[in-house]
Amino acid sequence: MNLFINCCFRDGSRTLKLAQNFMKKAGKSYEEIALGKGATPVLDYDNLNVYGEAIGKNDFSGELFKYGRMFAEAEEIVIAAPYWNNSIPAVLHAFLEIVTSQGVTFYITPQGEYKSLCKAKKLTFITTAGGFIPEDNYSFGYINSLAKDFWKIDQVDFIKAEGLDIDGAYVEQILASVKL
Repeated sequence: MNLFINCCFRDGSRTLKLAQNFMKKAGKSYEEIALGKGATPVLDYDNLNVYGEAIGKNDFSGELFKYGRMFAEAEEIVIAAPYWNNSIPAVLHAFLEIVTSQGVTFYITPQGEYKSLCKAKKLTFITTAGGFIPEDNYSFGYINSLAKDFWKIDQVDFIKAEGLDIDGAYVEQILASVKL
């Protein structure tokens, strides 16, 4: 199973268009998790207690871990999210906190080493920005860190289209010029 994490909930999303072009070119089917269109669990007080109990019992069958189990089973992962405020939308951050669950997508050895429980060997992060994304951008940096440090995904690709809201920008040409 390939997984598409869709954080493009704005009508006419340019990021979604870019992601759809990428997946079409890949010629694969993807199971979609649509964020921002319903409740995404967060690690609040109640869920943190559920999380702690699950770790103690080594039982991650509960609803809180549904997305983490899907993430761990995916062979390839595509994440599409707009570049907002020098980062990712809050709903994606909350989703990634739930997905990055010890015992579901990674575990820690007695020596303190992180080991992956994910099958994926490739993750692609797709974003668009009205302005320009700085070299030290926090969106891809965060995704890349999780992928490499926790999930041990070797191939992490970054696809972006930027400058879309600059006066005189030819949005369709910019989107079409992105290497997928």
